[in-house]
Amino acid sequence: MDKKDQVTLKVWNDKISINIIGMKKLAFVDTPEMYDLIGNARFRIPETEEAKENYKYPYSNEYKKSFHQISFDYYFGEELRKEAYGKDYIIEHLDNDGFNCSISNLFLLKKIKNTYKGWNFDKVVDDSKHIAAVTIYHILENRTFQITIAFNELYRNDQTGKSLEKIRLLYPYNYEIVLQDAEQIIEAISNRENINFERWKEMYRFKDIRIEYAPELQLTEEEKKQPPSSLVIRDGHYYLLVGKTDTSVGLITSIPYDKNWNID
Repeated sequence: MDKKDQVTLKVWNDKISINIIGMKKLAFVDTPEMYDLIGNARFRIPETEEAKENYKYPYSNEYKKSFHQISFDYYFGEELRKEAYGKDYIIEHLDNDGFNCSISNLFLLKKIKNTYKGWNFDKVVDDSKHIAAVTIYHILENRTFQITIAFNELYRNDQTGKSLEKIRLLYPYNYEIVLQDAEQIIEAISNRENINFERWKEMYRFKDIRIEYAPELQLTEEEKKQPPSSLVIRDGHYYLLVGKTDTSVGLITSIPYDKNWNID
């Protein structure tokens, strides 16, 4: 097979997906305007099973750069990146996925702090995803960050008694503050601590919050027998049954950030 045919690109709304033959997941960048740049990248193709297993960061033979470097340089410039590298910063993948090179998933972080993030935060996020999926987004358009939380099990607000479905938190343009808060939030959730939003406003440094509560669905006896990841219909709307059993998993892994949400 020709090497050009071993990498395929597709545009999905505002993203480009890159399929490298032999890999089990797609790589992503944000904008279709990067299509020609990515199309000419000549990505390295891992050939052995060991090489595929160790291929954590797609690499361009044409540009002599990792995929995340290509994406970062497109938005911020190569000079800024190299200057940051000289100060011991690295390009951080916010969700710890080296194939997700959307600018919403990239930001600079001191190398030692990135190492600590991998030791603690990333592990807690992964270990707690059956309770809630926590994601950090870098929104370049308005220079903000958002933390999104999607609940995968019954988790009630301590004040209202209602079951939480989604939380979004809006932050100023300081990734280290966001990461510190996100670490405390996911550790509290992993311990199933009560959520009191008035206390959150005192403890954390977000500028705004959006909360969505889960619909109070009364399942039929037949629906109760359905495994997680099944859909139920109410008034023309589909609802996902989330959860985890010995034989089935239905988990939300992330929710998108809210666009055009600005700090007043």
